[in-house]
Amino acid sequence: MKAQQSAFDALVQAFRENDCFVLFGHENPDPDSLGSMAGLHLGLQWFGKQSAMVCDERLPYPLYWPVLQNLQTSAQIQEIQTAVVLDCEPERTGLASDLIRQAKKVINIDHHPSNKAQAHIRYVDSEEPATASIVYAILTALDVPITEAIADALYGGIIGDTGGFRYANTTSDVLALGAELVTKGADPASNARAVFETKSWNFMSLLGHALSTMQRTQNGDIVSMAVRHRDFEEYGVDPNDGDQLVQYARMVEGVKVAILFRETTPGVIRLGLRSHAYDVGSLARSFGGGGHRLASGATLEGSFDQWVAAVISAAQELIDREDG
Repeated sequence: MKAQQSAFDALVQAFRENDCFVLFGHENPDPDSLGSMAGLHLGLQWFGKQSAMVCDERLPYPLYWPVLQNLQTSAQIQEIQTAVVLDCEPERTGLASDLIRQAKKVINIDHHPSNKAQAHIRYVDSEEPATASIVYAILTALDVPITEAIADALYGGIIGDTGGFRYANTTSDVLALGAELVTKGADPASNARAVFETKSWNFMSLLGHALSTMQRTQNGDIVSMAVRHRDFEEYGVDPNDGDQLVQYARMVEGVKVAILFRETTPGVIRLGLRSHAYDVGSLARSFGGGGHRLASGATLEGSFDQWVAAVISAAQELIDREDG
């Protein structure tokens, strides 16, 4: 505990001592990645620091917070004094990873236990429900007032990674923080609509198809969905927008492990794993991926059908082992 506090103190001190920051989130940005960037950016600006946010990918629909209109691309950044990588390792920032390597200093802030990245300052707290909650702690330690805009962004990040306060990482502390952010001006209704309830017609049409691919093992332990690249093309949906489909497999009564096979480009499959009780994080790591104990993923290359069979077999082995 003392080591963790010492690491947090060093992190806060780094924000006090440095003046120019460029913030990065992960590829295929999600609410926690974007909310953490937005909240920290606004807080650093209030603190009198120079701050820029970088994202090289199209944002998920819709645009969550107005400050994200100020996002820049890697090509617009000439020099970085201090790079701040949020919610992932620097290697998972996509096109920005080469730019980050040129930074004079790299700060890495995350809550994923699989993060083992090298950075000048690395702070990973897997007990936190979201990176946005770590950003809240940082801004509080810096005596930055939590404005309405900051509260809204951080609240959105937290509900994204807690499933709207429904997942197993929802604790009394998380609920208290959510209440505090609402007191500071966060709008629960607009955030919920943006994060969970606003989908395009094309996406909803793809969802209908994805549900038709749903299969389960004979014992009902595993439910899987499979969406090919040609399906995304047919329904006019960006493959990067399909990661949330796995939640529908997890809704099936009695399911122990839910799996989404999502072919983002021909021969490249994004694996999504979810569970209410089983360590799918270890399953993801066995396929070169990572994430949380109950929510994780990996990227696979090769034959779609062979990977489907291999992952389902490994998932059943995991279940049998944990059921012991």
